[in-house]
Amino acid sequence: MIDPKQTNNLFLRWKGKQRRIGITGGIASGKTIIGNFLFQAKQWPILDADLYAHEALRAKSQISKKVLLRYGKQIIQNSIKNDQTIDRKALAKIVFESDVEKKWLEKIIHPFVNKRIEEELEKLKSKSVIILIIPLLFEKNYTSLCSEICYIHCSRSMQLKRLQSRDKLSFEEANQRIDAQWTSSFKKQFADYVIINSNNDETWKVQLKKLYNI
Repeated sequence: MIDPKQTNNLFLRWKGKQRRIGITGGIASGKTIIGNFLFQAKQWPILDADLYAHEALRAKSQISKKVLLRYGKQIIQNSIKNDQTIDRKALAKIVFESDVEKKWLEKIIHPFVNKRIEEELEKLKSKSVIILIIPLLFEKNYTSLCSEICYIHCSRSMQLKRLQSRDKLSFEEANQRIDAQWTSSFKKQFADYVIINSNNDETWKVQLKKLYNI
């Protein structure tokens, strides 16, 4: 699945003065909730890769134009005065059912996400601590941007429940989304810390409070 060089890269860490806490985990593991908790407790700024991916597909952007050109009517949510909005759920269904389409979309979105992260890091370079929430932190080689990586672990059964409830997905669709990422057991070994969030309670808060002196 992964060549030795890429595996070695997973151990790379940011060595600068700024403390950069990378938060990652499988889909529906609770990354955003945990990032927001740290922000509220510590006022550490958050850079969220998912927000930049959404920004990439905003109406009239160059990337959204390319996506609309490729998929056409099947992903148009509405079209008013040439202001075509992408139906993200329809787009997700296409890319998670085809590895070719997934790779094509990632190829045009990830450079934009990279650029936005670098821009925001530059703006926040005077901050002593920042949080980077990056779902594909390991898959897309963001490890060298983080001084430490906190992996949010969630059982597959709970991921399925949350995905089906949150995104209104079928059991098969939810499984597709989970399988599109590297396995939790593989990624955990490259993290500096692992937070368990497999239950519908707040035991993760206890773990975070201990880890970050909250």
